[in-house]
Amino acid sequence: MGLERNSNHKWKVYLTFLGLLVSFSSVAQESSHTAGGDGASSTGSVAFSIGQVVYTTHSTGLGSEAQGVQQRYDLVKVKSVFELALVQTNWGTDPILPSKVNVLLSEGQAVQVSVTWNKSTLNIFARGTYTLQGDLTLPNYIDNAAQVRAQIRVQVLPKPAPLDVTLNNNSFEANKNNFFIPVGDFVVTDPVDKIHVVSLNGPGYDNQYFEIKNNILFWSSADPAAGKESFTLIIRVTDRDGNTLDKFFEIRRTRAAFSALSISNTFTPNGDEVNESWGVPELRFFEKVRIQIYDRGGLRIFYTENPDIRWDGTHNGKELPVGTYYWTIEVMETGEMRRGVLNLIKK
Repeated sequence: MGLERNSNHKWKVYLTFLGLLVSFSSVAQESSHTAGGDGASSTGSVAFSIGQVVYTTHSTGLGSEAQGVQQRYDLVKVKSVFELALVQTNWGTDPILPSKVNVLLSEGQAVQVSVTWNKSTLNIFARGTYTLQGDLTLPNYIDNAAQVRAQIRVQVLPKPAPLDVTLNNNSFEANKNNFFIPVGDFVVTDPVDKIHVVSLNGPGYDNQYFEIKNNILFWSSADPAAGKESFTLIIRVTDRDGNTLDKFFEIRRTRAAFSALSISNTFTPNGDEVNESWGVPELRFFEKVRIQIYDRGGLRIFYTENPDIRWDGTHNGKELPVGTYYWTIEVMETGEMRRGVLNLIKK
């Protein structure tokens, strides 16, 4: 009897202890990601966390208690930017560039982000293909420590060549003293651009007598080009894209008729530097001129075929006396001749 009582008592104690142990506590561990943000693109969406919380839960017969500990979780990183298609733009026109690009992240997801393009390397006034860089605007859960940038190629298309060029005046009057005479302005017809350079196309034809400054044509020569009344030019228009347009122009020069020239009949070679010599400078524009001066006895004391050479009142290096002399001028170009009297005075 005593042994049976002791055995039953031991079993009761064991069972009681086991029940207390089971009801005393249960411990479980679980983890949960904290939310970092959502990204979306045409290829799908993705959610990211920037940390991880590990929960420990204690359960008893009276209830349960949970404790959480934040553990470090690395940011997702930009791996690359998807290649963009070539953008074409007309010459002189700003290209339309995408405001967003797709980027590939280190976790394998693709998201769409904003981009700011650097256009400093782009010249819309010169044909060619340019490569632009773009800075990414990223949410705070995406890391770009490697400074990955977007890239796009922009092709500026060739500019059409100018259509035509005209000259608003094509004639001028010869001037015995001025060797730089404005003739007219060149006007370029170009629906795309208003900036052009007009220049003489080489030294050929009669280009050597002229100069173009700021698209204005000038007579620019001390050479009288005797006998010439018409000049042929070839000019070239160049636009900012390198297109050229060549064109011929005929320029006419007018001169006073030989019969209308005013010829002085007096000069004073007395050393006062006023009216010291005699000549007819307007004759420089005529071809094959003969100027002769005679004294009263018919002796020829001066002869030249160059109208720029003037008579200074001497003969064979000696000063001639005050008196009346006689001149003749022949212009073989026109077949004309004139005669007159010349008074040498030394007052």
